[in-house]
Amino acid sequence: MTFGDISMHMKSSLMPLIKPGHVMLACLLVLFLLAGAASAVLQEERTPTMISIALDPVKPQAGEPFYITGTLVTKSGEPLGNKWIVLESTAAGATPGKFQYLKVTRTELDGSYSFFRPAASPPEDLKVRFKGLYFYDASESEIVTAKK
Repeated sequence: MTFGDISMHMKSSLMPLIKPGHVMLACLLVLFLLAGAASAVLQEERTPTMISIALDPVKPQAGEPFYITGTLVTKSGEPLGNKWIVLESTAAGATPGKFQYLKVTRTELDGSYSFFRPAASPPEDLKVRFKGLYFYDASESEIVTAKK
């Protein structure tokens, strides 16, 4: 029996078991499993981050403009520049969890960011978020209250 005979015998005996749709399904399953494994590896290797928040002036009054400032860094203190930061707000004293998108900005190379709020802004609770990116975990600031 030659190699060609063995190959032909295997092909003819396996053909009834393998259908064209099964091959595609098997390929998709393998791709899905590989993608899941790669995702798990990436999540394990993410660097924790911290984001600070402060008001300037510290206690802005009604009718007074103010700035929201802070810094985005890794847990080890390395600044994260050129990252998107989201400012969210809710009415001062409102139910926690009801924050809404207000503005977005990028951090400077030293990880610092700044938002301006006009004199006409209402009394509000504010927080900032970094949604995470590639190798960096998401982080969220504490909540600060302005004009209350």
